[in-house]
Amino acid sequence: MTATGIADTFGPDERDVLRTLFDTIIPADEATPGGWDGGVARLLDEHLQDFMSWARPSLFHALSDLEKAGFSHAASSHTARERLISSLPQETLGALLRIAYEGYYAGTSAPAGWATTGFKPVPLGVSPLDPEPAPSIRPEHVRSHYDVVVVGAGAGGVVAARELAAAGREVLLVERGANHRNSELRGNHLQGKRAELYQVTAGAGEGDLRILENQDGTTTTLAGNGSGQAYGLNAMTVGGGTRLWQGMAWRFYPEDFAMASTYGVPPDSTLADWPFGYDELAPYYDQIEQQLGVSGDAASAMATRTPRTGPYPMPALPDDMARAQFGKAAARLGWDTSPIPFAINSVPRNGRAACVRCAQCVGHSCPVDAKNGTQNTFLPRALATGRCSLLTDARVTEILHDGKGRATGARIVFRRGNTSPPEELQVTADTVVVASGAIETPRLLLTSGLGNEWVGRNHHSHGIAMASALGGPNAKTPDGPGHSVATVQFVHGQHKIWGGGVMFDLPAPYPLLKAQVGQFASPPVRFGQAHKAWMRDSRVFPGALSMVQEIPHAAARVSLDTQRTDTLGMPVARLRGTPHPASVEAAEYMASRCREWVQELGGESIFTMAAPGAPQGAEHSAGTARLGADPHSSACDPTGRLWHTSNVYVADASLHPTNGGFNPGLTVMANAMRIAQLMQEERR
Repeated sequence: MTATGIADTFGPDERDVLRTLFDTIIPADEATPGGWDGGVARLLDEHLQDFMSWARPSLFHALSDLEKAGFSHAASSHTARERLISSLPQETLGALLRIAYEGYYAGTSAPAGWATTGFKPVPLGVSPLDPEPAPSIRPEHVRSHYDVVVVGAGAGGVVAARELAAAGREVLLVERGANHRNSELRGNHLQGKRAELYQVTAGAGEGDLRILENQDGTTTTLAGNGSGQAYGLNAMTVGGGTRLWQGMAWRFYPEDFAMASTYGVPPDSTLADWPFGYDELAPYYDQIEQQLGVSGDAASAMATRTPRTGPYPMPALPDDMARAQFGKAAARLGWDTSPIPFAINSVPRNGRAACVRCAQCVGHSCPVDAKNGTQNTFLPRALATGRCSLLTDARVTEILHDGKGRATGARIVFRRGNTSPPEELQVTADTVVVASGAIETPRLLLTSGLGNEWVGRNHHSHGIAMASALGGPNAKTPDGPGHSVATVQFVHGQHKIWGGGVMFDLPAPYPLLKAQVGQFASPPVRFGQAHKAWMRDSRVFPGALSMVQEIPHAAARVSLDTQRTDTLGMPVARLRGTPHPASVEAAEYMASRCREWVQELGGESIFTMAAPGAPQGAEHSAGTARLGADPHSSACDPTGRLWHTSNVYVADASLHPTNGGFNPGLTVMANAMRIAQLMQEERR
């Protein structure tokens, strides 16, 4: 193998030792190679000079320590080498295991560890599709004036653009992300959206920083080309989060629109009701489910709690082992269960195939384009009107306005290549709709000098509660889409722990996560022959996950940093906050319920996690331009219009006063459709 990165860093003898080291950590067997040839060498060769540069000091420390201990690539037994590796300092050993796992089980393309674990990203016999991306225009073809500029081509922005274009408005839809092909957004388990460890393909990119205020008064710089989880990343690509989601398409429950009235407002929170109830959004939910394409069971316990006018457009995805086994365990506990509603074709629809149950649905594009997002549903319809133009790889850095509350247009910055200097163009517009996500939307509004004191406040997302077993019955297969069965037993109702949240089966872990979990097995299987045998032979163990209501903390805020700007000169976002005690209580309660479910299923060696939320947010971030009836307690009016403006609207999760106990994607789209239609009614 040509080893440009490795050869530039390590001599021949050092490379021989590294080969022996990683082949001891993950040994070869009759079916698959050892760690070095199975992916570690390639990962280091390709990326030691960039995102794997953190590994360099650890590798040198390991070489030095092993030389002192008498480790040799040419001598000693495998057992003796394992013993020497075990004696390394824990920090060094931990780094080596991380390198081994990331190279062998994740890599950037089909490492040997996938075959070891039986992981098949695409089912046998399925030929992946790679449809042409939506056509986008070049900057020189942007006109000087549009009726509407929509900022952000994600869940809310595309739906709003389609509604406005269909109603006769000339729309420019601006997306900061690239116009990726599906093939660019699947199969990479390090840079893909699921693991999002390094330089995420659908990420913000180098130079787009965020500043996190820590509880001790210090700050941390969050790199746009680093960990997506640390950054609080929502996918930055055409289709936004709906491009790479798993497609769980829930409606919020009636109680989700009245959290303050139902539970009271706890101290130090900004908890508030929505300015309208479920009935206002219900007809838009109906339309979105039909136009997006959702599969589900309208007669299920989950769906009957949200009044609707008809069935889902497609039947629920077929029953499977998880739905049967988890359902039986829930029934013994007295809980109802339901199939999960998915924005995934359970049958062929609109010229696209049905789901093939691929094993990497979560965080990756669909190999047969059966997963429905705005990029393959609403966007083609918007463009087909002839009145919507898509501009990608471009940023709206400022909303231009007259200083009296009327937007006049937008300043757009773009590059013609990664190394080219930024260029600027300005367009005029009658209306501006901002749908850039709960971090970037307030950032743009604040940079533009628009909005009241509530812009940036009320930031929240979801808490996560989980229980997973390291032993127990065979209750799940690795087939997609990942989750299958849910219970809403602890969503409001008699169990009033701040609204609780939906609970569903945990997806089978991807190989990298499985390797990491193995370190917590009893006994731990960290490396060597025992590790590889465990990775090869152990089955998918049962687990449960809950999406928990997060109560917004009064201290949570997105603001502008006064010192730092990004590479385009725009002030970077500054994030602060802490989980509210009510969110902690809710997450801990739901973690106990997850444990109860897994225990009833027969899970053994169960561990739980309760994560009530983080100030940098996550995929479900919301609330930073919340709508309300009073400008003294909200950023936007009930129609989504920014208070104190006449023609600036928001159409994303920033509007949500609260975020429900469910994934919010369907609600974002329904409300965006509502806002766009109300804009047209007002115009008439």
